[in-house]
Amino acid sequence: MPKELTLPSGKIAIIEKGKGKDLLQAQIKAKTSDEIPYALIAELVEIDGQKLVYEDILEMDLEDVLSLQGEISGKLSVGKAKELPEKTEEKTEIVTALTSALTSPTAKA
Repeated sequence: MPKELTLPSGKIAIIEKGKGKDLLQAQIKAKTSDEIPYALIAELVEIDGQKLVYEDILEMDLEDVLSLQGEISGKLSVGKAKELPEKTEEKTEIVTALTSALTSPTAKA
């Protein structure tokens, strides 16, 4: 579900939820890893009804960019894995008539 954010400049930003393909597109468009957040903003955000390109984000007012980065960075938070207790292996012995006969002290080779 998209979110609406009023930027410090008064412009209205609509921020889409995003998918893996959006991150991939941002990574492709960014020249360095430092540029990925800006490219991701361009992928996910519409401002005052207009889709922007990566270069538009670079020309925005700093306060607006920082607000968008703050909102997008929450999307980049990765869930923390929880530690699971160690599994203790329980060995279950299945005994059949054949294995009983083979392991019996009276079994003949």
